[in-house]
Amino acid sequence: MTAGQSQRTKGAPRGPHRAARVASRDNLIVAVGVGVALVLFVLQARALWFTQDDAYISYRYAHNALAGYGLVFNPWEHVEGYTNFLWVVWLILAGLLGVGFDLAAKVLGLVSAGGMIVLTALLSRAVWASVFPGSRFAHWAGVFGALLLAGNGSLAYWSVSGLETAFFGMWVSLALWWWLRRSPLVIVALTLGILTRPEGGLIWLVLVVGEWWLGDGIKRAVQLFATVALLLIPFAVFKLAYYGSLLPNPFYAKTGLAWEYFASGLRYAWFFLQQYGLWGVCLALVLLAVFVLRGRWRIVPVMWLIFTLYIVAVGGDVLRPHRFFAPVLVLLVVSVLGALAQISARLLHRAYSLWLLVPVVAVWGGLGWWMPREILLSTRALEMGLVMKMTTVAGRLRGVDTTPFSLAASTIGKIAYDLPGHRVIDMLGLTDSTVARHPESIPGNVSSWRERNFNASYVLAQDPDYILFSTGHKPSAPAERALVLHEKFRRNYYPIPFPIPGRVLAVHKRKGEYTGADSVWPSIELAQGVNAAFNFLVRNQYDSAVAAMRDVKRRGPQDYALPDAFMAEWYMDTGQRGLALAHADSALAVDSFLIGAWRVRSNLLKELGDTVGAADAKGHIKRLAPWLVL
Repeated sequence: MTAGQSQRTKGAPRGPHRAARVASRDNLIVAVGVGVALVLFVLQARALWFTQDDAYISYRYAHNALAGYGLVFNPWEHVEGYTNFLWVVWLILAGLLGVGFDLAAKVLGLVSAGGMIVLTALLSRAVWASVFPGSRFAHWAGVFGALLLAGNGSLAYWSVSGLETAFFGMWVSLALWWWLRRSPLVIVALTLGILTRPEGGLIWLVLVVGEWWLGDGIKRAVQLFATVALLLIPFAVFKLAYYGSLLPNPFYAKTGLAWEYFASGLRYAWFFLQQYGLWGVCLALVLLAVFVLRGRWRIVPVMWLIFTLYIVAVGGDVLRPHRFFAPVLVLLVVSVLGALAQISARLLHRAYSLWLLVPVVAVWGGLGWWMPREILLSTRALEMGLVMKMTTVAGRLRGVDTTPFSLAASTIGKIAYDLPGHRVIDMLGLTDSTVARHPESIPGNVSSWRERNFNASYVLAQDPDYILFSTGHKPSAPAERALVLHEKFRRNYYPIPFPIPGRVLAVHKRKGEYTGADSVWPSIELAQGVNAAFNFLVRNQYDSAVAAMRDVKRRGPQDYALPDAFMAEWYMDTGQRGLALAHADSALAVDSFLIGAWRVRSNLLKELGDTVGAADAKGHIKRLAPWLVL
């Protein structure tokens, strides 16, 4: 045996051991990187901690189920007003164990987001290795992928919102991972994903087609389709028997075949690409990935593109910080990293391939963290303010009315959750099938609200004891503007104020049984004018606000006393006592239930020394809202 042969013989056993040590080191790097990413993610999520008002819709369904009413929003009304069946089931299970709904939702949201981060690392590492077999740097691609997702503010935001966004994203990511590995567990992930969100059905169909196109042929595609369909049959039977429909009610309330939905969806998608897609650069990389990735990996960018087209088609989402895109962020990250791997394979020596990845990931991750920060924080503050406002309104209503009153509202989450046992009518139709499936149409009744369906005639026919506008007096939503046009609303409902520090909350209360006619004012300009006046007021454009209300008074119906009451309070605040008293008297001549006008009259008469008149006005206030004079 020669010396060289002896040396090779001695070195041969060390090859496998060295490979094992390298693999162990690489796995350790990935594990440490993912651990760091998870810590950073939890810190970011903790800083964004809040609860979305919509989450309380699911909480109310879970509460009613535990109370014995069934899986309903209002007792005896079988309407599927949620789109997250498996999430609601989780909340019910948590409630049975004595765990609060909000805590259970946030824990599962964080765990699910953590699962998405881990899967991003695994998928990123695998896609890089598919381009560079045996690469020494694939593990770093996994680390970078995990860090990119961990720094995503939208995922952190929605993981602690109380909604199912991250939970659904976890099933989407698991389905992809198991599909790429040809694991039969993909069936489990797809089934649970569909039970979590209806959009899971889209992921299912994409993977079925992908199995035929990129996978193992038509036989496996048929098997994947048929097996999941078979598992979903009991769920479909339950929905048809219990709710009378396969599609959830919000589908009818939120979607429609109109250009305005498509245009809204385009704006929604472009806003996401601006903040998280480097102004469209990432979209270009995803498109490139469709052509340059090989084998089954091509399904990743295709799935993201199809899901994006779906988002555009349904008009995006009313909840601003990119909620619909959050579940497919893993697909975006992996697609972009795969495209970068192919670019570096063509332009660089494999030893330097990682150097292309480092600056792109640094810029993309840095901008993706910094650019959405302001909107995340501002939207969170607004949402927390809304939840606090609804909590206050519900508490005040329970404090002044101990009857089982009913309430119609355009924002139904927290206020409905805080009013268990009370019927809450959703004026937007999310939890009301009549509004969702039989909407009214008024020419020109458009707004920035995503939920455009309304049926004011139906709502008024229910004679709710209270009607709550999302912003108090101002008719903002299309459903609220439609009510202003109805004579029954103007004559039979009056605003009652609930002062809180820094503002006054208002709820419209029913006067009693209404026996008059309910004619509908023919022009939406009435409601638009009122809305504009309050918007001017918020922007401190007082002259414009008064001018808008004066125009409403001049052009609107004679039975509408709000313009005079509005101007009475404005003139009193600006010290024009004569005009204030005149407008207050005009308002009360039309509607003697206007508390604001009585307060103006009481204060002005007291200043003028008319103690009898001031006391009489104060007596009216005490009758209508005794908490204001206690």
